[in-house]
Amino acid sequence: MSDGYPAEIQRHLSLSYAPKCELCHAGADGGVVSTPFAASMKARGMRGGGDLAALDAALDAMAKDRVDSDGDGAIDVDELAYGGDPNVATHAEGSGPSPGYGCAAGGGEPAFAIAVAVAVAIAVVGRGRARGRAV
Repeated sequence: MSDGYPAEIQRHLSLSYAPKCELCHAGADGGVVSTPFAASMKARGMRGGGDLAALDAALDAMAKDRVDSDGDGAIDVDELAYGGDPNVATHAEGSGPSPGYGCAAGGGEPAFAIAVAVAVAIAVVGRGRARGRAV
């Protein structure tokens, strides 16, 4: 186990917390390095033994490569930034933050439905006024 790694991950990614050892290890006591995140880090040059430079380089490569170790659609370093676990597919299970875009941002499907209803109402009122002028 490399005791300095959680603090270095926190510092390097500007996290508000230090990740738990389980981010890479099978157990809190520093068991086998066996998580999906650890495998992705190893594939990008991560080595044990307290090598903080290799840790930083692997984290940078993870961000550059936009690695999603658990396949949930969230990039690992982003997941760490909002306190998620890059080893657990939280989005696929329906928990964790969901992205919002366009009309649905902040409100999901109800916001989109309201936007469509307003657009239809404007179109109907516009058509009614246009017919009134033609008669």
